[in-house]
Amino acid sequence: MLTIKQITENTEEVIRGLEKKHFKDAKATIEQVLAFNDKRRSTQNQLDKNLAEVNSLSKSIGQLMKEGKKEDAETAKARVAEIKETSKALQAEMDKAQEDMTNLLYTIPNVPYDSVPEGVSAEDNVVEKMGVEKSKAYAETADLVIMMLDGSRPLEEEDKEILSFIRGKKTIVLLNKVDLAQKLSLEELAEYVPQEQILFISVKENDGFDALLDALKNMFLDGHTATAEDAMLGNTRHKDALYRAKEAMEHCMETITMRMPEDFISMDLQDANRALGEITGDTSDEEIIDRIFTKFCLGK
Repeated sequence: MLTIKQITENTEEVIRGLEKKHFKDAKATIEQVLAFNDKRRSTQNQLDKNLAEVNSLSKSIGQLMKEGKKEDAETAKARVAEIKETSKALQAEMDKAQEDMTNLLYTIPNVPYDSVPEGVSAEDNVVEKMGVEKSKAYAETADLVIMMLDGSRPLEEEDKEILSFIRGKKTIVLLNKVDLAQKLSLEELAEYVPQEQILFISVKENDGFDALLDALKNMFLDGHTATAEDAMLGNTRHKDALYRAKEAMEHCMETITMRMPEDFISMDLQDANRALGEITGDTSDEEIIDRIFTKFCLGK
């Protein structure tokens, strides 16, 4: 929530920020907040003056009574009573202005940074539009598209745009937030992707990911994604690693044939394992080598 300090010190910036967010009647709303604040402050100032006058009169009443000026003392008492009644009304006015201002502040969103582009949707927001375009560009060349949707809200226009673009492609749609009340229409979603390609998950509850892994595994093994050759040899680094692993194993076979010491065999196996580890992410050389020498008697 914006503070009155922010609004009074940076009024024009606040109005521009709210207009950037397409906040309805931004200028009029801020002017109303300032009016409530002015009313509250002016009333508070008058209350402070009244209190000071009451304190002064209260002190004078005792002195007037000592001096025998009873009539003047009664006049002072009457003035004190009058001020107190006026102050009650002023206090009510100030409380009402404070309440109205606070309630209005609750309806005003925070303002974005100046660097944030203007807009509320993909149609008029540069950042969201770029996101949609990038998603479409990646989907164009992807072997498999995984799209996550928020099941707790209806489909938005940018969701439908991407779903229309990926219609017919190999796709898995993850319907997140199944732990909340569902507002996304499955019938509407089924117009874009088959029911069997929709998985229900909850990132918060860590639920549904086993089904996702099974779906990915089945699509890969069934050949529904990239071919095995493309998947395993998708880049030059992996190809190079496989060549190095092959050479290391050929050296290992030569070492065994020549009945060289086991240390040399172990070195060749470690080289092969390290090369394969660059692909699999597993480089635990010693454990694998120990297992090999435990189960097999090499060199005999």
